[in-house]
Amino acid sequence: MKSDNNQDSRNSSSSIRRRLFLIVGVVGLVYVMSQFFRTANGVIAKDLSFDFSLTPEGLGILTGVFFLSFAIVQIPVGMLFDRFGVRVIMPIFLLLAIAGSIIFGISNSVTELLIGRIMMGCGVAPVLMGALFIFGRWADPSEFSTWMGRMVAIGSVGALLSATPLAWVAQDYSWRFAFYGAAVVTAIGAGLIWMVVRNDPPNPVKKLENTDSVNKKNENLRQSIYGLGSILVNRKLWPILAMAFVSYPVTITILGLWGAPWLVDVYGLDKVAAGNIMLWMAIALMFASIALGPIEKKLNMRKWLAISCSMTIGISLLILAIWPKAPITIAIILVIIIGLASSHNIVLASHGRSLFPSNLAGRGMSLFAIAFMGGPFIMQSLTGLIVGSFKSDTFATADLNVDAYRAVFGFLAGAILIANLFYLRVPDSRPSHGFEQS
Repeated sequence: MKSDNNQDSRNSSSSIRRRLFLIVGVVGLVYVMSQFFRTANGVIAKDLSFDFSLTPEGLGILTGVFFLSFAIVQIPVGMLFDRFGVRVIMPIFLLLAIAGSIIFGISNSVTELLIGRIMMGCGVAPVLMGALFIFGRWADPSEFSTWMGRMVAIGSVGALLSATPLAWVAQDYSWRFAFYGAAVVTAIGAGLIWMVVRNDPPNPVKKLENTDSVNKKNENLRQSIYGLGSILVNRKLWPILAMAFVSYPVTITILGLWGAPWLVDVYGLDKVAAGNIMLWMAIALMFASIALGPIEKKLNMRKWLAISCSMTIGISLLILAIWPKAPITIAIILVIIIGLASSHNIVLASHGRSLFPSNLAGRGMSLFAIAFMGGPFIMQSLTGLIVGSFKSDTFATADLNVDAYRAVFGFLAGAILIANLFYLRVPDSRPSHGFEQS
């Protein structure tokens, strides 16, 4: 009898794992589009600036407003997830992203571009958080980072698409066509999510604590807000959030905004060649994201793994800031290293997830989504001001000198190194200990 029970348990676990892979594939499709929307402006920066007479400051705001809108809706999305689940909420929001992508593609003014970016940001806001919500309920806690790494790796395809392929489309046709195609793919993904995704596994095992959350729909608004407050009072969480507010924004500011223009202006590369180098950065991020989850589990640590990666990013940026026009080979190597080390953001999310229970997973992860996605708006707006201080022309007609980009790299390096000082204050958490440690 005991043997039969063990066999049933193994069969149930195997079934859950297969279903989880299917969910990852479906949600991953729209996450690809989310990543594409985040990073596309980096390759088409010159096109947008020429078509709409954008200054560097304007380009920074246009790119960053996506992340601001993304961050603003995280708290309500988290509450909606805890109350209604992912299957219903995510497709509804994706309708906004579809409309926003079309509006961005047909825009004839900066105002229309801004509206499109805001709608795209709001529309894809539930995607990554929805995936984290599912992993928290379906996956073994020790494998949370592994599943998140797989999702990030899939999403990195979007960064790949916004590199060389987007450069080809923009150069040979128009950047507008890419956003029409993105709208179609997002619509397909939304339909598949409705058909495939389920909020909870069919036979939840005890470690997922689904039995504690079956009454989540009975929460009123006051109770939902109280649940959020119970997370916010955890002092261990804030240094991790501070780190998240800086670490991912640094990566996306390079990959999604200034990396390609830096290669064009400083090294004289054309749009496609610069896109190729950004492509290698995205590929490095993709493969490192797959590897880092198992590494975290093997080493049984989170904090020191994240610190070692983030310090690597900071040092790489310092080299680019201190060394005026480093040889192109060195520059490419440093860009790839930054891509590899940027995978540590999945470890930060896993570290934070260990600090709150499953019934508060939506609200807890929404705070990390705010940090991860609110930071880029601040970072990209500030770096736009830095770049703009070196040249008053529109970005399209300005070949910026190396000092403008050195200032950006120095600023980003300082930000991530300072963030590490706060993160050092937090105790490490062990993947083997599971969630709800505090």
